[in-house]
Amino acid sequence: MSLRYKFHHLFFGGKINKKRLYQVLEDLDSTNSGESTDISALETVVGDSSSGLVKDVADINTAIGDESTEGTILARIKALEDAG
Repeated sequence: MSLRYKFHHLFFGGKINKKRLYQVLEDLDSTNSGESTDISALETVVGDSSSGLVKDVADINTAIGDESTEGTILARIKALEDAG
């Protein structure tokens, strides 16, 4: 049963049905805790400068480097182009 269905049925005879209201509040609470878990998981995957995607992108950028930094991908490509 969806939350929308439960919400529309909170009122009975012009009064709030407390049992249904509590059920809606419990549903909202459990939904919010699920989102918190999802957000925490995403924060872990995205990470920061020491782990996760942020670190991976930084490491890739370092490996690509520039033409003047010896050992980087761009410097190796430039050396091959200059030799050819």
